[in-house]
Amino acid sequence: MVVLTIVAQKNGGTVYFDEPIPQVHFMRLISCSLYNSWHHLNRVSQMNLYGVHVTPETLASIPGGHYNVYTLIKELKSNLEENKNKAGVKFETNNPNSLLKITSKQVVTITHELAALLGTGTRLDVTSYVKKLNMPSAYFIHCDLIDRSKNLFNGKRSDVLAKFDIHVRGLPYNKVNYPPLPQEALSECSTDQHVNQISLSVKDESGELFDFKGLPLEFVLELN
Repeated sequence: MVVLTIVAQKNGGTVYFDEPIPQVHFMRLISCSLYNSWHHLNRVSQMNLYGVHVTPETLASIPGGHYNVYTLIKELKSNLEENKNKAGVKFETNNPNSLLKITSKQVVTITHELAALLGTGTRLDVTSYVKKLNMPSAYFIHCDLIDRSKNLFNGKRSDVLAKFDIHVRGLPYNKVNYPPLPQEALSECSTDQHVNQISLSVKDESGELFDFKGLPLEFVLELN
């Protein structure tokens, strides 16, 4: 048995060993340390809030990335102010009826991605309530040594080594230590020779990589 502690500066990176490790038959993730990350909006998409006129007018553009309710409001307010907030959009947090209350002088529409994050339709009336932000619920730890032909995850063949429910406590990019997994959480490996390298990645339910902004990811692995 070999216990490895791997610290990676990049999610999805590969670690190379100075000396090869003998053939690995089984492995498990003992624990890991990750930083809080909210990857709400597609990183390659721009989120737009539109005013409903004869010709729709862009009121705010939201870059894809990581948001909680406060950083999202800050980004929206900044954009709205630059465009003179022509629809008179206002935000109220910790409303008795919701996490976020959005009011405006007129109906506005938003893109599907932003609507999915807010848990609303793409049309916001003069008063809209957001009950909660729809955020990823789990970290899926992928490893290139896993034998996809023998390991099943949610009924599908997968290279998933482990799953951790995302802790909702703390602030963005606070470090969180995820506890040891059960001893029986062993996964079969596909190596038939010495191992010279290993690739680990942290993804969401859709298989999208989390962006930890260069903050280190730490994994403790058991190899058998």
